[in-house]
Amino acid sequence: MCVIYLFCYNYSMNKLYKFSPIKSESEINEVLSYLTTQLDKLSLEIFNEKLPITTLKIFPHYFDEYDYLLEYVKGLGPKASFSSDSSYYAEVDKFINGYNIKYIGVRIVDPYRLHVGCGDYELDDFETFRKKHSNESKLVRDFKEEMLEIWHPDFDVLGYVVPKI
Repeated sequence: MCVIYLFCYNYSMNKLYKFSPIKSESEINEVLSYLTTQLDKLSLEIFNEKLPITTLKIFPHYFDEYDYLLEYVKGLGPKASFSSDSSYYAEVDKFINGYNIKYIGVRIVDPYRLHVGCGDYELDDFETFRKKHSNESKLVRDFKEEMLEIWHPDFDVLGYVVPKI
């Protein structure tokens, strides 16, 4: 006869997310730095090369956090033309971990976006890159007409390869 003992612990769910809730500018800067570092590692893992990061977007997980981040991002610069109902972007000129970041954004709270955030890799020769890498792996997929999505189960960020604007 086999007896299995199951021990249940009352773990707090408030640390389910790596950074959330974000409540200060120093925490925002830490997240932006983390995003560039992880996006570097993600492109190296998937493509064996570092790709140029130009856009960063934070995924909040709490409504108050979203309100705070939205006001912060609005204060960074003019609203980007490609902002949408689900994502607000500001035009910026920031140098983060060796990358010239042109846009910083925040996404609405979404129960299906458990990641820290995402970023765009802008390429001059997007079409050649797309032909070479599109759907070559389960971790790379055509996402939109001019966008490849890359992900990996060991990373809490998403990457998007896009044509240079």
